[in-house]
Amino acid sequence: MKANLQVLGLLFFLVPFGALAQSPHPILKSLTAYKQPNGILLRWVIAGGNQCNGTKVFRATNEVSFEQIEHIKGICGSTSADEVYTYFDPTPFPNQYNHYKLELGYQGFSESVTAFFEKFNNANHSVLFDFEKATFRILFSNDLNLESNLTIFNSLGQNVYSASGTDSDLYINTSGWNAGVYVFRISGVSEADIHGKLYFGGR
Repeated sequence: MKANLQVLGLLFFLVPFGALAQSPHPILKSLTAYKQPNGILLRWVIAGGNQCNGTKVFRATNEVSFEQIEHIKGICGSTSADEVYTYFDPTPFPNQYNHYKLELGYQGFSESVTAFFEKFNNANHSVLFDFEKATFRILFSNDLNLESNLTIFNSLGQNVYSASGTDSDLYINTSGWNAGVYVFRISGVSEADIHGKLYFGGR
């Protein structure tokens, strides 16, 4: 029996902290991030009967390196009813996933929420190329997380690549492709298909 307890104690210390289930926030009822045309809106609800002293807003692009971007001072929450709060981030990182979390007074951190903020100027998409990895990344608007269908054609009109997903970007590995100009089409996320070109000089 003593040996079994020792084994259990050892297993407890070997389990990564991230593998343990995270308890619900003690006073936060919900937290949501909404992409707006000129920024990202955060909306959260503090459950009735709870209060906190100040709210800090944190943001990151990798869900690890969070930095504080706002400190809302004052008492938050209500002793009787749910309270709704909002914060607008006018400068989210463009063409990236922005992750947010809150620290409510001395009640600890919330779980993180995510919103993708695209900034394509006059276009409806953006294409990024990583020469070292020979990969393309196509960014586009997909706020509703619809199923996007990507098709790429070579200069002869032949279908050389197909992919699908529900995010706001798609990655294409061009290792082994011949140098040339490729045409792509993305359907399923807007009334009109998204069209563009990929210029690949080979490796």
